[in-house]
Amino acid sequence: MSASEILVSLFGLFLGYWVIAKLMPSKKVETDKFEQSKEKNAFKNDYESENSDSQAWYVVLGVARTSSMEEIQAAYKSLIRQYHPDKVASLGEELRSLAEQKSKAINAAYQEARNFRGEGS
Repeated sequence: MSASEILVSLFGLFLGYWVIAKLMPSKKVETDKFEQSKEKNAFKNDYESENSDSQAWYVVLGVARTSSMEEIQAAYKSLIRQYHPDKVASLGEELRSLAEQKSKAINAAYQEARNFRGEGS
C-alpha cells in the first residue's frame, strides 16, 4: 500500500464518520425518551379529561340527544365491542386499563341514556 492509498483510505474513513455523526446525533436518545414520556402523559391527560364524568351520555356514545333507543343501543354495542378490556388484553397493562376506563364510561353513559329514555332498570 502506498502513502497515497493510505491517505485516501483515512480520508474516506473520516468522511464516513463525519456523515454518520451528522445523521445520528448522540444525545437524541435521551431527548426521545423524555419526549415519549411527556407525550404519553399528555395522551393520558387528554384521555382522562375527554372521558370525564362531566360529559353527557350522548357525547360519550357519539349520538344525538334526540336519538332513538335503537340508535343508542347500536352505538353502545359498537363502542363496547371496540373498547372492551378483553379485546385488548394481549396489548399490555396500560392499554387494558385505558380500555377499562373507556368501557366504564360507555356503560355509565348507556345506563344514563336508558334512564333518560325511561327504559332503565
